[in-house]
Amino acid sequence: MILHSCGNVMALVPDIVDAGFACLQPMEVGAGMDLLGLKQRYAGRLALMGGLDARTLVDVELMRAELSAKIPVAMAGGGYIMHSDHSIPDNVPLANFEEFIHYGLELGTYG
Repeated sequence: MILHSCGNVMALVPDIVDAGFACLQPMEVGAGMDLLGLKQRYAGRLALMGGLDARTLVDVELMRAELSAKIPVAMAGGGYIMHSDHSIPDNVPLANFEEFIHYGLELGTYG
């Protein structure tokens, strides 16, 4: 089961794991969710989906920096699904969203 939970649920993650959830999504950066910290602490016990700050998509360089810093670490050992941390803002050009997908795939895929 995937648990979709908006906001900051960092304090609840141990209970989420104990309850048997397989994956946590979307891990809102603006709310204080920490993708890399969760990966470090729960690798192998909880898959993670999201944690990529959708607000960075308005600027391709910011978005690329966000993905470069997070995707390789989150993918290590498996258990990560690339996804934004929130709905894509209305002010994000389609070309930027397409670059988000293409650059994410460039950074890594599972064989």
